Amino acid sequence: MNIGEKIRELRVAKLMTQSELAGTQITRNMLSCIENGTAQPSLSTILYIASRLNVPAGFLLADEGDEIVYRKMNGLANIKRAYSAGDWRGCRSLCLSACPEPDDEISLLLADCDLGIAIEEFWHGRLRSSCRFFDEAIGYAEKTIYKAEHVDACAAVFFRYMQRISPTLYSDFLDEERELGVRYHSPFSDYVDVLESLDNQDHHYAAEALGRFDPKSFFATHIRIRIMMDSHHYAEARGELLEMLASEDPLNEIELFTVLSELEICCRETEDYKGAYNFASEKVQLLEQLLKEI
Repeated sequence: MNIGEKIRELRVAKLMTQSELAGTQITRNMLSCIENGTAQPSLSTILYIASRLNVPAGFLLADEGDEIVYRKMNGLANIKRAYSAGDWRGCRSLCLSACPEPDDEISLLLADCDLGIAIEEFWHGRLRSSCRFFDEAIGYAEKTIYKAEHVDACAAVFFRYMQRISPTLYSDFLDEERELGVRYHSPFSDYVDVLESLDNQDHHYAAEALGRFDPKSFFATHIRIRIMMDSHHYAEARGELLEMLASEDPLNEIELFTVLSELEICCRETEDYKGAYNFASEKVQLLEQLLKEI
């Protein structure tokens, strides 16, 4: 890319017209000639244009290798700002713009951004998209020399849970046989552990872990209901689940799918077959939405 092409690309990216960039020191026609490669700018003109574009003059003069370094340096402030604010999509876009072929540092940032996006997609009920971003995060984590074991550990927890929803939700890159070097700690990971312990009839662990959750949280409420159900108190559990549906705090789609699934079981066990059918139908409709390609 020659100097004129760089100037045009930066000007367009900053939504500037040729007249706005030309300012008072050069004419718009001169700038057009420079951008088209029919005129070579003097050093003073390069310094002027660089100041108007808010980039180092060295960036305009750099060869391809140095240009990548300048792009990264020029974008770092905005990248850091987006990362600190948890703007994962904005940070991801800035990283890819600054470094189209990510180095180790950018790969690590991209892994964290994709991880954040994947979690957001999960809680918004876009599970196919969530899987894709988790896998992309794993891919970037493998490219960096820095330790990024937390990426695999976090993704593994969410994939374990998504497998409970549908066997079609899986990772193309996460090796289920590999032991992870670190553990992902969060209320959600504790919740998944408790659910799996209940699947294995380990009620002692579940009762012990229950104290680690906010008593009013969805996680704690669902665990208590699961313990009721495992103790065959289906009518009581059904009442608690119906209260969750009627709560002023709306359930997100993942929570709603869980409640509908448990209600189907409770109604069937209390011989309310009509209720079981209705909740099963709602669950199937919601599952189609959760698995929808976006």
